[in-house]
Amino acid sequence: MKINSNRENLLKGIQRIQSGVSSRLGTIPILQNFLMETEDSGLKVVFTDLEMAVKHYINVDIKSDGSITVPIKKFAEILHVLNEEEEISVSVDDSNKVYINSGKTKFKLIGSPKSEYPVIPDMDETNLFRIPAEILLDIILKTIFSAATEDDRHFLNGLLWIYEKNKLSIVATDGRRLALISNNEIKAKKDFKVIIPSKVLNEVGRFIEAMNSPKSEDVLIGISTNQIGFKTGKTMFISRLIEGNFPAYEQIVPKNRETSIEINTEKLLATTKRAAICSNERGGAVKYTFKKGVLIVSSSSQNMDFEDELDIDFKGKDFQVSFNPRFLIDILRNIGIPKVALDFTVPSSPVVIRPPEKENLLYIVMPLRTQ
Repeated sequence: MKINSNRENLLKGIQRIQSGVSSRLGTIPILQNFLMETEDSGLKVVFTDLEMAVKHYINVDIKSDGSITVPIKKFAEILHVLNEEEEISVSVDDSNKVYINSGKTKFKLIGSPKSEYPVIPDMDETNLFRIPAEILLDIILKTIFSAATEDDRHFLNGLLWIYEKNKLSIVATDGRRLALISNNEIKAKKDFKVIIPSKVLNEVGRFIEAMNSPKSEDVLIGISTNQIGFKTGKTMFISRLIEGNFPAYEQIVPKNRETSIEINTEKLLATTKRAAICSNERGGAVKYTFKKGVLIVSSSSQNMDFEDELDIDFKGKDFQVSFNPRFLIDILRNIGIPKVALDFTVPSSPVVIRPPEKENLLYIVMPLRTQ
């Protein structure tokens, strides 16, 4: 194999696949490598940690076809220090030696053949459907923070995607809070119910955020029995699906809501941030006391106390409820509306936080028991 390319083009392609894959690659030496392979008049680069893979195509000048796997960290370091103005030549000989030449600068790396690299299946395109990149990013940002990160119940480390009755619903929960968003405009060819790892959704979200014009791009999504693929432009993310039974989230959503209170989002976010400073770092509670026309927000720890008031339109009976402030902060940061509605049944039951007069997005947060 032999290719020529400018430095920026090659470096951006390597960075694109490198950023999406875990740095905790275990003790399998070949997983320190990425695959380079000429394909369809371009260079396909692939990096995987066995749970997830990123494929990307780079426009290069192909002198001869072939493939090789190379340590990705060293290859990227080499590209970083080469002269920006000089063309780069990458060639491979029969003994898997990789020669990287730029002007009078020469590097030689020992690679490994493609046959030693894990086989990455292509995205299943049987039942492809598409989501505008901007809408997919909004869905991810509004839900992913409610998923667990390293829970032993693996199904909580992903988001439930359900398509049925011409509606896509996405659910995330860590057992103490829940996010639910639905969309009737996204159309898939067939119904499905899968749990998608947070990891791949995080990376897809970051990729969309870095795009120049996400409004004009679509993300193609392909789902098979045990994997999902996301493809936009020349980049593809492929991930295993999570096995397990996701909690019956419908049973968690309160059916009756006795009290609904609308509050300015930015003001509630600001005072909750202040209160969080004075709460205990782990499991710290912030108290929300609702009285006629006012919300009193308070917190305390061994060495600090805090209290603040917000004017609200509330005419019911006084009540008090406590929450983990981080849960409310996550919601208020990402909900993206000027006012939120807080729906209560009784103080000891979960609160529903949603946009006023809308039910396509809602959050549920369990209250904390305080003495």
